[in-house]
Amino acid sequence: MRHGGAEPRGDLIYLPSGRMAVQISHDLGERRSLGSRDLHAGDPEGWAEAYRAYNAYAGTWSVPREGVVVHHVEMALHPDQAGMDKERRFTLEGDELTLETQPLLMEDGGEATSVLRWRRD
Repeated sequence: MRHGGAEPRGDLIYLPSGRMAVQISHDLGERRSLGSRDLHAGDPEGWAEAYRAYNAYAGTWSVPREGVVVHHVEMALHPDQAGMDKERRFTLEGDELTLETQPLLMEDGGEATSVLRWRRD
């Protein structure tokens, strides 16, 4: 399964109320059309391809210790992620927030982390 891409794009929103949401589209511009804007358009192969190129979840956030933010996932594109906590190390420099993910187990048995750089618009 392919994650990331040369230039993923997205939105990350933190609200003062403690709510958060994130959406990331990988390989923007290369995603194959499903043939219609209808939510039921496409076929299982097209849906799987679209699912692999997009990630989204929402919930609450907290900062349990300096340099660490936790996303408490309440709803997610991936149904098994609801209820999980995603811990991210972070740095904030000017208008750029850098988040580093927890290590993820890859299909080949190795581990990988992602570094996500967000710029305030």
